[in-house]
Amino acid sequence: MKKKTAALCMAALMAVTLTACGGQAGQAEPTPEVQPQETQEEVQQESEDTEPTEPASEETGLEACTLTFLAWYPQEKFQPILDAFAVEYPDIQIEFQYAAPVADYLEKMQVLTSTGEIPDLFYIAAENKTEMIENGYCADLSSTEAISRLVDTNKNTYESNGKYYGFAPTTWVGGYFYNKDIFTELNIEAPADWNEFLQVCKTLQDNGIRPIIERGEWFWDSFLGPFMNDYLVTDPDYHQEVIDGTKTFADGWGPYIQKWYNDLIVPGYVGEDLVSVSSQEFFSEFATGNAGLLAGHAGHLKEVQMLEPEFEIGFFPMPGTSRETKVAYGAVDCAMAVSSGTEHVKEAEAFLNFIARDDIVQLYQDMNGYVIGMDGIESDVDPVLSDIAKQYSEGKISVYIPQGNWGAYGTGLQQQLIASSQQLLLGDIDCDTFMEEMQNKLKELKDE
Repeated sequence: MKKKTAALCMAALMAVTLTACGGQAGQAEPTPEVQPQETQEEVQQESEDTEPTEPASEETGLEACTLTFLAWYPQEKFQPILDAFAVEYPDIQIEFQYAAPVADYLEKMQVLTSTGEIPDLFYIAAENKTEMIENGYCADLSSTEAISRLVDTNKNTYESNGKYYGFAPTTWVGGYFYNKDIFTELNIEAPADWNEFLQVCKTLQDNGIRPIIERGEWFWDSFLGPFMNDYLVTDPDYHQEVIDGTKTFADGWGPYIQKWYNDLIVPGYVGEDLVSVSSQEFFSEFATGNAGLLAGHAGHLKEVQMLEPEFEIGFFPMPGTSRETKVAYGAVDCAMAVSSGTEHVKEAEAFLNFIARDDIVQLYQDMNGYVIGMDGIESDVDPVLSDIAKQYSEGKISVYIPQGNWGAYGTGLQQQLIASSQQLLLGDIDCDTFMEEMQNKLKELKDE
């Protein structure tokens, strides 16, 4: 793993995004260290001369326990970290559970908070961080080694009133992955602005290739390129202004939703069938060469590569109307949090501090492929994303997703965004109604 003496830093416009611990029911007794076999006289002499040896967990001031953990990543991806932790902390067991992001995970956490069965360790994301922090579900992690190692952007994303509640060691940066073989065959180059992007989509469609593959809950993100790079750079406080009531969704989003509809939906570059596209179809449609473009990030790239596509993959950021990319589709990753109700705060913090180590955070980055946001650590990202990762690390671009800027209303507005975008794609509503539904949802959430 490579290291840098200078800190990785940048000021993003908007970093945007079970049962309790087993020891609570009955704490396990520490397991003594295994001693070599000795004669009775030797044992008696040693018992008179020395104190008994304490187990490793007591030497570190930690208790033997089981920590429950609801993870954002599946166990097969997290396993190298779990294995390494078990070697160094054999008395702390991790009871691993998984819920698929994003919607399933958020729904699972809502159920657990309503029933009071919050796990000792869990994730908070752009969509639910404010409600989880403000409702007191997350412990203050400000004094931990893990938090102290984060760069400011990653640290401040999960800050509230001067305290830090989430450990997010990575940032994802995304855009469009493309099939280089198809581009070469059709004499297409990666687009640098919106008009070139539309021409790419037209050429792909004219040659019988699906222009863009997206998932049923995320195809709306294609409008972000022009919005981020044309509007948001001039009004970085836009979302807060919408929440405060000085602006509306129609003021900022309106023209760009209409542009997205006219330029991508009407000509069929974003097709109606995307409403029902599953994650597996999302990956396979691109990996098999049926789609020219896939909108996503490093985690999606890893999934595609596991399917062993027979072509080289390229990448370009979501373009605006000018040729300069100032804001990329992306966000500080979801953060690991500790339950404020756990009886094993030190043990849970030890798990986070362990992941924050130089060698272990590299395992974490290997798991998701994102950019590491920790002082002195250089990210070993996939070569396909090396250029965009370098631009982010050097502070040349910032990252944005809308739900990271909606505070306590993130989950509700995200659900409305999905529902309204699907209705628009299917022709059930128009763009003005889309904006009205978003505005009405915000009012409803604020009135609750």
